[in-house]
Amino acid sequence: MLTIVFDADGLIKLARAGILERVASLIHCITSQQVYNETMRGKEKMYEDAFIIDALVEKGSIEVKRIKPTEGLLGLGLGERSALALFNKIQGDAIISDDRKFLAVLETVDIPFIIPTDLIAMLAVHKKLQKTEAIKALEVLRPFVREENYTAASELIGGD
Repeated sequence: MLTIVFDADGLIKLARAGILERVASLIHCITSQQVYNETMRGKEKMYEDAFIIDALVEKGSIEVKRIKPTEGLLGLGLGERSALALFNKIQGDAIISDDRKFLAVLETVDIPFIIPTDLIAMLAVHKKLQKTEAIKALEVLRPFVREENYTAASELIGGD
């Protein structure tokens, strides 16, 4: 089973898209305490994604680990720095994020990453998600992701 480290952006977008529980049933999902805390601030504003994430953590579907964040990465927040430190410590398979600054850093240091729209497309292509579910998830995310990422994922699954 793949081990994927999430930053807040990845967790929130997949929860919003309605597929985080499915992802957690297929992949070992792990995040840092700092990222989890960041996502839980959404509960104060009654964001549904925060409640979904919390329920999956409580159920044990998403693992939360304490870790000291990587130092010296200017421009990255505590969540991204802790996700990077966690990835390095556990030697994960990839990081899921859609944060452009974070992705640029990951690319620079040659760490594999997956953006949420690509994950949705991959799940559909490998028949882990029905095409209709994948298209619906992409439509939900469309206002929150780059148009070229949406289009590429949609074309891959045959949605557009």
